[in-house]
Amino acid sequence: MSKKSISGKNLSRGITSDDILGKEVIDLDGRFIGVVEKVLIDPIDLDFIGIEVDKGFLKKGLSIGKSYIDRISEVAVFLKIKVVYEIKGMTVFDKMGGIIGTVSDIELWGEKNKIKNIYIRQGMIKKELVAPSDFIDSIAYNVILTVKKKRLLEYNAKLGN
Repeated sequence: MSKKSISGKNLSRGITSDDILGKEVIDLDGRFIGVVEKVLIDPIDLDFIGIEVDKGFLKKGLSIGKSYIDRISEVAVFLKIKVVYEIKGMTVFDKMGGIIGTVSDIELWGEKNKIKNIYIRQGMIKKELVAPSDFIDSIAYNVILTVKKKRLLEYNAKLGN
């Protein structure tokens, strides 16, 4: 049975929260990020503003704003970005290919998906190195810096690390 709309708009193209909840969230590189747990709607404007993602057991959830969503298909929610939190645990190399350590934490610019600093743990040493975003050359399967290890150590010495 067809439903009637009192809005004056054709609502047949619309999707429901049931169509989104439980869908996989996939980033720009095709990586699985998690599963849609909540749909976020602005209570004043009544506009869709984003989703909350469940990243799995013992992992902190993630909120993703509407502007970072590329499309919602029948099988998944596709993002137009790489989620920077996904670089935690990646190996960090200097510009010469030497291993620095692994990404232990990330500092973002406010609520944006933009890196301000990454924190690098070196082996069993408790002390972390800080690398600002302008020291990052590329992020793919690993993080490659634009500087040599010596320059990174000098930068951290100036910070008092």
